[in-house]
Amino acid sequence: MIRLPRLLNSKSIYSTYCRYQKYATRKRFYRGTAIVQNENKWEITLDHRRLKTPNGCVLNVDSEPLARAIAAEWEAQIEVIAQPTMHLTALCNTGLDNPGKLSSHDIASYLLDYFPTDTLLFHSDDEEELKKLQNDRWAPVLEWFQKRFNITQEVSRGLQPPPVTTETRAVLARHYLSYDFFTLSALSFGVEALKSPILMLACVDRFLEPKEAVLLARLEEEYQLSRWGRVPWAHELNQAELTARVSAALLVVQCSGETHSATTKASPNE
Repeated sequence: MIRLPRLLNSKSIYSTYCRYQKYATRKRFYRGTAIVQNENKWEITLDHRRLKTPNGCVLNVDSEPLARAIAAEWEAQIEVIAQPTMHLTALCNTGLDNPGKLSSHDIASYLLDYFPTDTLLFHSDDEEELKKLQNDRWAPVLEWFQKRFNITQEVSRGLQPPPVTTETRAVLARHYLSYDFFTLSALSFGVEALKSPILMLACVDRFLEPKEAVLLARLEEEYQLSRWGRVPWAHELNQAELTARVSAALLVVQCSGETHSATTKASPNE
């Protein structure tokens, strides 16, 4: 098994990249944004100057829709540039600069090790109401996942992670490595935001919308809040931020995938 750098064992690539940046906010210094095509790449311009990554590379992407979304992200900054909220820009910077000096195999191995801790694989065995809620809401996604990858996956009803077969790891490894590094790093960010590889894969395959995935990821938390109460606005803001992160990751993955293939990814076992 490939051993991961300490970077991935403790923090996400994205979080490390946020620390890697020298600022969180600064005043808006440009009047307008646009995109330009340079051969088979798309670039973003700020007042006709090419947007660059913190390492000085030109920020270019393979997809026109993704370039337009990044330009819109910069256009949406009013008086100051709130870098922590600009998830598309940060994800693309991460994919291009690769501050952690990782490979696709590093990220794939990380995601495989993450899989046994997937939120959807831990079901309550104490509270009947929560148990029923998890079965009603999570079971259809787990059924889709097993059918999609032609595997069988147990769930845990305690604190110990469920067993994951060698065959399941192999199937998932092949699927992850079918993506390039740029796309895989964005996929990893979405997985960490949801704390669930299964939910992120369901979003990529359009089985779930980001908002649905976030609600499923927060199912137990929402159950507890319904019993004990919530802080007004705080939990809604957290949910909105989480949805924005997942949506950004999903946009990068889908735009990158559609650039290389006009068809949906075939099942790894086909």
